[in-house]
Amino acid sequence: MKTSSSLLILLLCACSAATAQEARPLTLDEAFNLALRRSETLAAGGEGVRQLEAFRRAQDAAFRPELSAVASETAAQGAPGRGQAAVNLSYNLFSGLRDYLAAKAAGARTEAARLELARARQGLYLDVAAACIDLAARRAEIAVRRAQLEVTAGRVKELETRAAIGRSRASEVLAAKAQLAQDEASLASELAGENSAQIALGFLTGLEGPLAPAAAAVPALPELEPYLLAARSRPDVAAARQTLRAAQAGEAAARRLGLPSLDLSANYYLKRPAPNEDDRWDAGLTLRVPLYTGGYNQASAEQYGAQVSAAALTLALAERSALAEVRQAHSSLRHSLLVMASLRAALALAGENARLQAKDYTYGLVTNLDVLNAQNSALQTALNLEAATAAAALAAARLETAAGLAPETK
Repeated sequence: MKTSSSLLILLLCACSAATAQEARPLTLDEAFNLALRRSETLAAGGEGVRQLEAFRRAQDAAFRPELSAVASETAAQGAPGRGQAAVNLSYNLFSGLRDYLAAKAAGARTEAARLELARARQGLYLDVAAACIDLAARRAEIAVRRAQLEVTAGRVKELETRAAIGRSRASEVLAAKAQLAQDEASLASELAGENSAQIALGFLTGLEGPLAPAAAAVPALPELEPYLLAARSRPDVAAARQTLRAAQAGEAAARRLGLPSLDLSANYYLKRPAPNEDDRWDAGLTLRVPLYTGGYNQASAEQYGAQVSAAALTLALAERSALAEVRQAHSSLRHSLLVMASLRAALALAGENARLQAKDYTYGLVTNLDVLNAQNSALQTALNLEAATAAAALAAARLETAAGLAPETK
């Protein structure tokens, strides 16, 4: 039977092929670039980093002197006005290194925010990759189902011809038509799924109209250890380390609240009231020694100590999670590659079986139901191969992201 014997060729050509509908080609890199420019979440994260950078610069101002102009005028009943104007210079000479530690903590928090933003970009890359892989897989499955429709429709016509000359039963024609209706329903369902996938990718990229993302390449299984090593320094883990450093600097500053501070203040007078109108400048040192703060210093130190403990636990969890994600993604990729290899062999066998079943039917050796079952088996194997290919591509993208090797920008 010509139509049935061509089933294997049709299914093999349909695998990883685009649907007949005209669509805009789209690479993963292009989609990621578009998503980067469109993401409001990343833009808001960038603004958060800018706020922290400004706060860090404000902390750095403590290391520089402050210069200000001061003017005053006082008057009393029956007395002349007493006005003065001066330029004041003030500078903190020593504060127990609290300013230095506060600036160090601010810098660590800023770097942590930058790293978290980098990790968010990698997360967006994975989202875009998943959307592209899903849409490409659905389009390939639609191509497989359309190929199956051609095969089933051809079989219906052939059976109708055979039934007209009494070589096939009417029930066989009905069975083939029922199979054709089921195939059409399955295609309609898959088209609805493709439409949802189109909307999801369009939301990320801002593109309208049908999109045809390129099929993701499935790499060979890499070694696990390099990915585990990379995961220990991926952006979110590094951000957790910076957060711990910020908490440690804050704790050190809090424990120095009991240390004395020394300030320098100097004035150059442009105008002074009598009797010091001829004295143009004065300067002084102020030493402050905290004697009692009502328990504030101790409470602050304990507060920051708890922050250090929490940050250390967060870092430990981030490291363990990163390693677990890498192992899980690597395992998924390994199993998907094994499934793909088995399904490729199974598809060749299923297609050959469908061809032989169709041939045997012409000799009356098998029933029409056997032929339909063989065709369905080949179809399902082809669909399973597409699903396994998509799962392997997604596992590869997850492995790169889990190890922190996914791109942050394109």
